[in-house]
Amino acid sequence: MNRLFPQSIMIILSLLILNIVIPIQLASAADPLTQANIYLYPKPHKVSDLVLKTPTGQTVSLNDYKGKVVLLHFWSITCPACKVEEPLLENLRHTYGGSGLAILGVNLVDPPAAIQKYAATTRTPFSILFDGGRGFSLKVVEMAGKRTSFLVNPNQEAILEVPGFPTTYIVDCRGAAVGYSVGPARWNDASAQALLQKLMVESRTCMSQPGSRIDKKFSMR
Repeated sequence: MNRLFPQSIMIILSLLILNIVIPIQLASAADPLTQANIYLYPKPHKVSDLVLKTPTGQTVSLNDYKGKVVLLHFWSITCPACKVEEPLLENLRHTYGGSGLAILGVNLVDPPAAIQKYAATTRTPFSILFDGGRGFSLKVVEMAGKRTSFLVNPNQEAILEVPGFPTTYIVDCRGAAVGYSVGPARWNDASAQALLQKLMVESRTCMSQPGSRIDKKFSMR
């Protein structure tokens, strides 16, 4: 029997328990955010903490960024679509980096040595993060006849679905995902800009006010 089978079963069971996997919502074609390849959730979804490392060996926790708006961007070195999106992310970093926006580029597929070399030789519009031995990884599973992958923690509990690269989650100042994009998003679109500006305005006071309801069930679908 394949040794990965019990592990895959654990992931799938955790998804069922957490009610993570639900059908993709069909958004209206008239929705401007949809046309920018950005999809919002009806309610924010709490994102579990991630503890990763930078190429220089610094430990970074997602919880460190509460109070900021975060684009949690999953990518790989050889991803052509990621390269297409990078100029748009660079524009966001330049425009909003000083106003409370952080872009975190998470790479959990390339070897750490390759990521470190890439970081040393290539300028990216995001902070590069990878697993530094804490046990965060991407696990590929077959669900309903389709292959996808999930970010799992050291206990093999699914945190986020990452069906391909790039995948980006929009996380608000309370650490909750408000939306996502699979494939390059059109961050220069007026609707995308308006969304980020709204979230950054909220970030100025959200940590000092009682939190709005955050649904603990999470999925991009």
